[in-house]
Amino acid sequence: MFLLFVYTQFMEENFSAHSDQGTIIFETLKKELLDLTIKPGEEIHETLVCKRFSVTRPPVRTALKRLSDIGLVDIRPYYGIYATLLNIDQIYEIVHMRILVESSVIRDYINSRPDGFEIEKLEHNLRLEKILASEKNVDHNKFYELDNELHKIWFTGGHCLSVWNIIEDQKIQYQRFRMLDFTATKNYAKTLEDHTRIVEAIKSRNRKVVPNLIGMHLNNGLERVSPKVLTDFKQYIVPPQNMDYWRKYNLKYYK
Repeated sequence: MFLLFVYTQFMEENFSAHSDQGTIIFETLKKELLDLTIKPGEEIHETLVCKRFSVTRPPVRTALKRLSDIGLVDIRPYYGIYATLLNIDQIYEIVHMRILVESSVIRDYINSRPDGFEIEKLEHNLRLEKILASEKNVDHNKFYELDNELHKIWFTGGHCLSVWNIIEDQKIQYQRFRMLDFTATKNYAKTLEDHTRIVEAIKSRNRKVVPNLIGMHLNNGLERVSPKVLTDFKQYIVPPQNMDYWRKYNLKYYK
């Protein structure tokens, strides 16, 4: 009976340690895949991951399986494990959905007549973005966080936090694309300009301009990156099928 107890305790502790190791590896690699420390298409060597984290194969395989389940890695038996490529067609569809949803949320937010405290939250975020964008070497991860926080303010103020959380849950492809935009074009000033115009529309309660402002803002990254999809970034991208359609469709936001 005593031996059974000891064995059970050992197995539970071993399982717990394995789970903890797998979670640490998962979270670390997930962050590196999302911020493009690990580039799309880059091979991930299981043995190197084991060596890096000083662990055996089981927790590494658990972590890689979880990353595969959320679409960040592609496990090809007998061939290798790779960071998934960016799917530009899917990103255009995500942006299209964001525009439709976010335009409605911001207009409802304006209708709710946000008070001075709400406006100060928006303006404080813009001040932080401006400070960060003026630095010689902009931390793109911090800028992305500020960008997200600004959008979250009007989703929260518009009583649509659950909608924002759904968007966040589906951000795998989109976040990596945003990181590619930030690191490749470094056009932080344009993003800040877009945000400033949206906040000014909220302050002046100008609901009419919101669809075009948010449409331009969410599409600007795609417009900056699209010309390079088939050249500079082709090693990171699934060859797009519908890019021309979406670029023509989105012209309406620039009129």
